[in-house]
Amino acid sequence: MSSSPRSTDLPAAPLARWGALLHHYFLPILMGVYVLAGVAPGPGAAIREFPIALLPGPEIHAPLLMVALLLFCAAVTIEWAQIREVVHRPSLLLTAVLAGWLAPAIVVAALGTLLPRLFETEATAGMLVGLAMVAAMPVANSSAGWTQNSGGNVALCLGLIVLSVILSPLATPQMLNLMGFALQENETAQIQRLVTEFSGWKFIVWVLLPSAAGGATAWLAGRERIVRLKPIIRLVTLADILLLNYANASLAARKAWTEESWTTLAAATVIAAAVSVLGLVVAAALAKAFALTRPTRAALLYGLSMKHTGLALVLAGEVLAESPRVILVIMMATLLQHVAAAIVDWRIEHT
Repeated sequence: MSSSPRSTDLPAAPLARWGALLHHYFLPILMGVYVLAGVAPGPGAAIREFPIALLPGPEIHAPLLMVALLLFCAAVTIEWAQIREVVHRPSLLLTAVLAGWLAPAIVVAALGTLLPRLFETEATAGMLVGLAMVAAMPVANSSAGWTQNSGGNVALCLGLIVLSVILSPLATPQMLNLMGFALQENETAQIQRLVTEFSGWKFIVWVLLPSAAGGATAWLAGRERIVRLKPIIRLVTLADILLLNYANASLAARKAWTEESWTTLAAATVIAAAVSVLGLVVAAALAKAFALTRPTRAALLYGLSMKHTGLALVLAGEVLAESPRVILVIMMATLLQHVAAAIVDWRIEHT
């Protein structure tokens, strides 16, 4: 009678050990991934450009499929108690989404005054535009993977992602205008068109469908099977986050490390870190104000400190490709928000 459970658990045991090891050393491994992207960007660039034709219509590239996998893994671990908490407290979801946009706008305005006093104007040229684009983005899809990995309220995190992406066609161009960056009229129109396109069929296929598929899988499989599979889900999630970061960092890591001065990199680091740090502060304040449980607090920490920098890179590449400092800040923001997430995850694990 006892052999059956052991036979079910044995195949997952080595994977569970690898997942626990990867989770324990995730922050230094993540930093190593960015070093690798600077030293050997070729495979990462190949991953970014690898075409996939799963559905009729335009081809998509591998990173979009990797993001869909993150959302599926996150949704498959949702518990009904988490969904009830979100449904019963819609004010928390709405307040968090609004704070995730308005608070970074204040930082952009403040840094616009402060940075010229700290760094040379030449070093920061174009960087605040990059910061504005990061601040105006919706919640990062990868925050769901971090939330799931930390045992957070995945339902709330997915709610933040979905609601912010739905609102982004209206909010993103308006936030850019609000932050006072005088983009040309045709550039603003391009941004609105690109964000609207992302929120159309791409949003349905690559955000809603993976999340719905994960929820349906969890319901069909049953809670006990999902609990047994959680070590494997954790390993897949962590590996996916690392590979996605390597692919994204390969876009500009070598150029940043070899062609930019230390002053420029220091300025980019300060600027890029601002949004994540503020997000963590706002999330902690909201958690205290709403008296949130630990899992819900974790979801808020990840959701408000991580922006959809992948979309920001698309927009910058299409609209501001001639401004390399814009790309640099977005790349640094991608790195630093995952570093911040890894630190949050470490604190959650050790407290």
